[in-house]
Amino acid sequence: MKCLVIRFSSLGDVILTTPVVESLAAALPDAEIHYATAARLATVVERFPHKVIIHQFAGRNREELLAYAQGFSNERFDMVFDLHANWRSHMLAHRVDAAQVYTYPKDFWRRWSMVYLKRGFDRGRPVVDRYLATIRAGDIPVVTTVPELQGDPKKKRAAADQLTRWGWSSDGITIGIGWGARWPTKKVPTGLWNSLLEHLRSKINPTYIVFAESADKAEVGEFVAQNGPANVFEFCGRQLDSVLGALSLCNIFVTSDSGLMHAAAALGVPTWGIFGPTHPALGFAPVGAQAEAVHSGLFCSPCSRHGKAPCYRKHRYCFEQIDVGLIAQQIMSQLNEASTG
Repeated sequence: MKCLVIRFSSLGDVILTTPVVESLAAALPDAEIHYATAARLATVVERFPHKVIIHQFAGRNREELLAYAQGFSNERFDMVFDLHANWRSHMLAHRVDAAQVYTYPKDFWRRWSMVYLKRGFDRGRPVVDRYLATIRAGDIPVVTTVPELQGDPKKKRAAADQLTRWGWSSDGITIGIGWGARWPTKKVPTGLWNSLLEHLRSKINPTYIVFAESADKAEVGEFVAQNGPANVFEFCGRQLDSVLGALSLCNIFVTSDSGLMHAAAALGVPTWGIFGPTHPALGFAPVGAQAEAVHSGLFCSPCSRHGKAPCYRKHRYCFEQIDVGLIAQQIMSQLNEASTG
């Protein structure tokens, strides 16, 4: 038995497919599971609890995709699970030799209704559930709905060594801050981070690690300088495997709606995902026993399906009306539970 799972991008989406792989592995213990993904995300698929055969795609256009599909010419799959449902995954799914293809239902009109009609929030389906619908269609039982990534002790030690050289200590509490997001409008404003640190400073004295892309380095540098007494370290522009190692060092992770939000939750780090122009009901709330989605409940959010559209109001009220004090209280409660447990 051979199965092929297709999800090219992005970071969070790939992580959310782990329950599909785990369910396939449990139901078909002798099956050979293949996974087609973007080359830059292969390091994430390597962290899946069940090992798969990874097929890395580094191309962008149709010709490169056809050449990539040719690499499957000697394979015959009993089942293909298209968890991307775009033109690239459709082309690959129907180019390989497969007995049956199951495609992820994107629920386009349901999400469109939430964005443009502000209706249907009570009927939102998590993306994980929609991914799992593909294996249910193939009569494969679901064994888990919680994404999981395995930690890499070597990468964790390497990240700890680097941070220690900068002055970080593993003895205290470490809170990670997920600064960036794919679209600028999804990034949590600096003022909200400052407010969160102020609320926490009156209760505890943690160390903070700020995770961001290289493009955010100047902005993060200013934030670090402003909050220097709070022991803030920036971890910008690092390779993804290094970032995952550093995430494993965090006791708490507070983040914008981003791929790192799903990575932290899948690594078992208590995670708070802050949603502004996007909405958890669209399906991308963090999943886990210690994962929380924070949303202001403002009427104009979501203003787009992926947070790409610029805000049409004078202020980003979707962030400004978030109760930062409540997040701080929840973090303290989580830390107290961890210390007593």
